[in-house]
Amino acid sequence: MVGPGAIVSIPADPVPIKPMVVSGITLEYTSLEQAMQAAGIESQAELERILAPNKAWPHPAHQDGWKLSHDAIRRDMDALLSGLERTRALVESGRALEAWQVAHLQLVVKDMYHNVHAHHDHEEEIFFPWMESRVVVPPKMSSDHKTLMALLDRTRDLAAAMRPGSAQGCKSLVSDLLSTFSTLRAHMRQHLEEEEIVGLPLMRKHFTAAELEVCEKKIVADLKPSDMAFFLRPMDMPTKRATMTRFGIPRLVQTLVLLPAVRRDARTVMHAYAELAAGEQLQRSKGARKGFLCFAA
Repeated sequence: MVGPGAIVSIPADPVPIKPMVVSGITLEYTSLEQAMQAAGIESQAELERILAPNKAWPHPAHQDGWKLSHDAIRRDMDALLSGLERTRALVESGRALEAWQVAHLQLVVKDMYHNVHAHHDHEEEIFFPWMESRVVVPPKMSSDHKTLMALLDRTRDLAAAMRPGSAQGCKSLVSDLLSTFSTLRAHMRQHLEEEEIVGLPLMRKHFTAAELEVCEKKIVADLKPSDMAFFLRPMDMPTKRATMTRFGIPRLVQTLVLLPAVRRDARTVMHAYAELAAGEQLQRSKGARKGFLCFAA
């Protein structure tokens, strides 16, 4: 573990472009020309045909599990940025850093560390080798992971070093954490969109949804209920149900195993994000369902 006072090389933030949306994929850092060249696609029309539903792919690319897992990472990163910005504003106004804020920051950063690490492991150990059986996966998709994990390590270590205390005593550490995380978020957003606008077309051009299903089942089999709850975070309840059904999860398993994990996730991690963004402890809703928690680890 790198200590919070250690010197870590922080890469410059990626340079944003004018945002545009292509078939449900938002481009903030990668130009359409760069993406098409990397994927070996000659025109935007061809790209959009590949990303649209067709005989080989019954769903559009933005509903693919790879994209949905990225959406969950982006959701959490946006939530943590809001929480950190609010925390810094409170500390800079002279308010002490309280124990609940420290506990929440450490909880959500630990959760994010696990989820991003697991996502990268699934790509490196299962998904990319499967794609490499037919196409060359751009090396940057894998090499980016080292930079991202170094920044995530630094974020984790800064959060772990936090303690409740006076505004003056906590101001520097809170600012360092926000600065490091902001850089991580920018690099992560660039990386995720590159995988989506280059990797998804490569996959859909050379494989079918039925072939992907074999690979996805290996990944889903490695997920705990809490991991699936993370994956489902950005979705409303009907979409959560529909997504689980599309991935072949029996409705009984959804009801008895996964939805209790989703509810537990809402009471813990999601609640922590909400309180950090609000800058105060919020009243929990009464009557929250607590059944089947033995399945929700």
